[in-house]
Amino acid sequence: MADRPTELNPEQLRREITQMVEAMTHPAFVEALRTVNSTPIEKRLAEGSRLLNPQALREKGVPLPADMRISSRYFEEGLPNPIDFGDGPGGRSNLVNAINTAEPGLLDRLRIEKPDLFSELVALPPTPGFSALGACCCGGVTSVCGG
Repeated sequence: MADRPTELNPEQLRREITQMVEAMTHPAFVEALRTVNSTPIEKRLAEGSRLLNPQALREKGVPLPADMRISSRYFEEGLPNPIDFGDGPGGRSNLVNAINTAEPGLLDRLRIEKPDLFSELVALPPTPGFSALGACCCGGVTSVCGG
């Protein structure tokens, strides 16, 4: 959030969680998830970068709050960790999306052909100076986190 209160406010948390639930249940968000899930595994990371990044979701009408860091993450068996398609911490660009834009399909190929290199490239870096407080609810194919 742009302005972080010094004290947790239950009403503010309810508003933020409601905004996230509205975004994650928006028909365009659900359709993007379905599309990525139905994409052949060898093209799934490129498709996730294309459809699940915050700008693409906003362009489809998903009401993502402008003052929140949005971090769409893709989970799948066999991945070294969740793949983040969201905003980079501190306004940095997302490395996975940048690679998928510059060389579509590269990460999908590396995942199969060079899994060690792939794991290094997609590892979620620590966020210096970022202290997170949050809660997550997971169920089915999506999770909702607030913090």
